[in-house]
Amino acid sequence: MKMKVCGLLILFLILFVGISAVSAHGADLTEDTMIMANKSSGILAKSIVDDNGFDIKVYNFESEGDVEHQLEHALTNPNKRILAVSYQDTVNKYLDEHPDLKNRVIVSDDDNSSITSNCEKLLSIDTNASSSGDFTTPLIVGLVIGILIGLIAGVFIMKQKN
Repeated sequence: MKMKVCGLLILFLILFVGISAVSAHGADLTEDTMIMANKSSGILAKSIVDDNGFDIKVYNFESEGDVEHQLEHALTNPNKRILAVSYQDTVNKYLDEHPDLKNRVIVSDDDNSSITSNCEKLLSIDTNASSSGDFTTPLIVGLVIGILIGLIAGVFIMKQKN
């Protein structure tokens, strides 16, 4: 009976440690290279993007909360590049709190020359260099956890045999 209880505890421990953290934030359905705008600046930005042939999608946002939500997606997606034409105060405040986004988020004025030059800057950002493709940390953590669980399980099994 003790062996079954210990076995179940070890199984639950392995399952608990093995479960990865799940983000309830939701899926990001926007493009990786985008312009944040409101209704008035979105029309201007869309015409500039179309006229110059830039491969950038323009999204109209209705509130500061929507903008912050999109910036949260940029935290977890290292490929996301954003040009903020509207809601500059909100974006600047968010960038002050998360300075690691400053190399992928550009705040622009809402005039033709600023949008055009910042679109060119946005497209020139290399997201491959900033991606964290390092697998050694998860590998080492997994090995340490596996060794600890294996040692604990081995001790329990050896005690049960004696």
